[in-house]
Amino acid sequence: MTSTTVLRSLRKWWWAVVVLTLIGGAAGALSVVIIAPTYKATGSLVVTYNAPVGASSSDLAQANSFAVQKAIAYQQIALSERVLSAVITDLGLSDTPEELALDLEVVAPLNTPILQLSGKAGTAQDAAVLSQAYITAFTNVITEVETPATGGAAPVRIETLQDPVAPPEPETPDLLVNTAVGLGAGLAVGLIWLAVAAATDRRIHTRDEITATAALSKRRILGGVPAAHGAAGVALVSQPLGREAEAYRTIAATLGHTPDARLGVVAIAAATPRDNTSALTANIALAMNEFGVRVAVIDANLRSGRLSALLGLTGPGLAEVLRGDAELTPSLHQTEGITVLAAGKSVDSPAELLSGAELGNVVKELRASHDMVFIDAPPALPLSDTIFAASVAQSTVLAVSAGRVTTGQLDSAAQALEAVGVEVIGVVMMNAPVRGSDADPSTSLYRELQPARKTD
Repeated sequence: MTSTTVLRSLRKWWWAVVVLTLIGGAAGALSVVIIAPTYKATGSLVVTYNAPVGASSSDLAQANSFAVQKAIAYQQIALSERVLSAVITDLGLSDTPEELALDLEVVAPLNTPILQLSGKAGTAQDAAVLSQAYITAFTNVITEVETPATGGAAPVRIETLQDPVAPPEPETPDLLVNTAVGLGAGLAVGLIWLAVAAATDRRIHTRDEITATAALSKRRILGGVPAAHGAAGVALVSQPLGREAEAYRTIAATLGHTPDARLGVVAIAAATPRDNTSALTANIALAMNEFGVRVAVIDANLRSGRLSALLGLTGPGLAEVLRGDAELTPSLHQTEGITVLAAGKSVDSPAELLSGAELGNVVKELRASHDMVFIDAPPALPLSDTIFAASVAQSTVLAVSAGRVTTGQLDSAAQALEAVGVEVIGVVMMNAPVRGSDADPSTSLYRELQPARKTD
């Protein structure tokens, strides 16, 4: 997991982190109503040393230091069983000393002879009563412990500085504290969930992730088509000067200059059904036609016929020609300067038609009168149709949509094609991001591309 994957997940799922944080805050605020309140009453005592009359200043300083040390030592006595049992007896409680100790608290502020004794209870009045009983029991025990066995006054005495009073507000739960804790807990859960989502995300987002797959590590990235709003269309017709059209021209030019590639017949296949190659095939074919190449296109996706629908073509097509129900030449369409053989009527078992020798004959006949033949093939996974459609091509281009296909799926698609001798010469990234950390330098420049104005 890298910072890029975390930022990507944050851009996509930030709202989930916000929702979880708010849920945590709401739960914290709601806990104030659900949790029983606890009140805390505190009284203050001071430990003093019975210095003799006429004691010097040094004696008084030593007496104060002695009182401070006594206050520290008295913290242990304050929670002793002797003091706790006295409180239980005084109030007639059923608690054990260990249980009562959970409701009592003693604090000795640093470097002072002061002790703060507190009692906690479900009501303010009970807390004050418990704290007062605690102070009384503690004072009595200290007096008993410090009084000499031979009689006389104890060297120290305990004076009350402040009697415990019933607190106006409960110590817990606190609305602000509980809400803050809830917000923090919700945020922590959201960030943990975000980190897990980022760590388990195996989808393709960048060009580097395409070439990181084992089967495509040495394959060429032909280019990327920037993400567009709405369904992909024939950009070279609808927006010939737009950024998508220019991206398709770049891909076509790169494909045409791929070293050692056999480009007479090229199949274009999606890695999975999530990727739509119809717009890619149509636009590359039109771009090649602009370059002066005579192009024919075959819609071999007999299950959906997306390319035919994209170009608005109906009537007999490849399915009818392969079955022998129609002749090839009358079934061809001329659109925007290219020759197109539509898919025809959809069939339930395209593999049966595509696996025959007739598909090769169709390709051979079109190749005889055209410089290039493009085959819009079905998705490589999970269908077998692509194997037959790509087998009659000299080269195959894989298309993958950013954020839709995992590295494992892309690797499996490439391996499945190469296992039957299909030569994958390159990959095209569809819906390539033009902003953010996932945008590569070349694709990101498309967002700055301004359409040139036509001149008469």
